[in-house]
Amino acid sequence: MSEEPFPNGDAPRTPGRRPLVLVTGATGRVGSGLRPYLREAFDLRLFDRVPSPDVQPGESMVVGDLSHLATVLDATRGVDAVLHLACVHGLTLRFADSVPANFTATMNLLEAMRASHVTRHVYASSHHVLGAHPSTGLTPEEAADLDIAPDAVYGLGKAFGEIASAMYARRYGIKTMLIRIGNADPQVGDGRSLRMWTSARDLARLVSIGLTDDRVDCDIVYGVSRSPRPLFANARAQELGYEPLDDAADNLAADFVPYAAMGPEKGRDFIGGAYAALDMPAPEPEERS
Repeated sequence: MSEEPFPNGDAPRTPGRRPLVLVTGATGRVGSGLRPYLREAFDLRLFDRVPSPDVQPGESMVVGDLSHLATVLDATRGVDAVLHLACVHGLTLRFADSVPANFTATMNLLEAMRASHVTRHVYASSHHVLGAHPSTGLTPEEAADLDIAPDAVYGLGKAFGEIASAMYARRYGIKTMLIRIGNADPQVGDGRSLRMWTSARDLARLVSIGLTDDRVDCDIVYGVSRSPRPLFANARAQELGYEPLDDAADNLAADFVPYAAMGPEKGRDFIGGAYAALDMPAPEPEERS
């Protein structure tokens, strides 16, 4: 790394100063899990719709809505990099309800990065961009190389985010890592998640590579820890130096449900699980007469 990491055109850097990273969705489960690890190397500007109850030294808090461009422009000024975690999700999520947080917000953030000359971006994508594919009969290499096939509206938004991020990466030289996160629950809940679980510690290691490694261009990697039977190969992450420390098999929940015991509503044979097994709601609520 150079003496002045992540030089930002709007804010000249002091030699030796720690990089400042804007973290969207910072008070959510994933953001809260990552922050203790990321604080070891970065200063964090936390962004969310609600304030964090436990802002720590090295962190600052911005409360706002990513669907408001002016707010996002203000929040992005002076930062060296962006970790974009914010989204809405859920099995019953309607397209109309996803647009502000999963589509407009992503475009606003990318445009703010361009305007503020931010040159590093880590986008938290999801395995749900491949969720409609069956999870059986594939080698890990084949699964990692599947065409995009979202399972529902949440996966559709993540696929859009990958494409939009790639557009800005190529057009404006923003070094971008797209992390397709597997399952980031604190513990492994079932046999399907066992194949794609990630600890917060391992995910933070992968995020840190995306924020610092000069070899990153516009790369797709998988946010997964070790597994006894991994669903996804992670060749590019390994090329960039990622070696997970944690194993899904060592982190089973007390109520862990084995693969064979999972009901059809859990979508055990789809990459996207229940998102692929259940019917999608209409894009907008039906108007009542």
